[in-house]
Amino acid sequence: MRLLLSLAVFGNERLRLQTVSRAQTANKPKVPLSRLSIFLVGIAAFVLGAGTMWLVLRETQPSVAQNSATRGAVERRAEEPPDVSHLAPADAATTLANWNYDRKNWSHAIDHYQQAIALGRDNPDVRTDLGNCFRFLDQPQKALEQYETAQKQNPQHENSLFNQAGLFAEVLHDNERAKAAAREFIARFPQSPRAASTRKLIGQLEGVTDNDKQRIRDWLNTKP
Repeated sequence: MRLLLSLAVFGNERLRLQTVSRAQTANKPKVPLSRLSIFLVGIAAFVLGAGTMWLVLRETQPSVAQNSATRGAVERRAEEPPDVSHLAPADAATTLANWNYDRKNWSHAIDHYQQAIALGRDNPDVRTDLGNCFRFLDQPQKALEQYETAQKQNPQHENSLFNQAGLFAEVLHDNERAKAAAREFIARFPQSPRAASTRKLIGQLEGVTDNDKQRIRDWLNTKP
């Protein structure tokens, strides 16, 4: 009996010890984080945030640079001559001539107008614009030749005759020929929108003096 009792007690002791051991494990207090651990966590968070920001900037900056380059390319293309590769040679020369004319590139415009004429695009409009280029380059005699050629091609071409009157009055200072051209213009084109200005020019030329030259310049500035 003692042996059995002893075993029983021993068994109870084992059970008690095991129970205590499990209780100690369950109720073991949590060890608080050290200051070093908190510091390391903070460093890791900072590095992660900085890396994320770098990636965002890396994705956006090339796009901004590309957009700036694209805008610059568009602006450069706006100043480049038009693409005339699909046009017939005479049409291409005329297009380039007009493009340079609009930008006051008179010498380049002359080259292209002359090329257009050589290719068969010879008409009063081209001749008149070519004459204007010569006039703006202070070559009035060449300008007059083109205006006269335009009139021979088509006597009903208003611009070439109108420009002759202005050329005689303002550049060549030949008042008699200026009045003759202006009167011819009125006779041919009495209903023209330029008729009133032409009559005013005639009136100024009939009583013109050296002090009246500025008035002629003012009139020429009103012409289309």
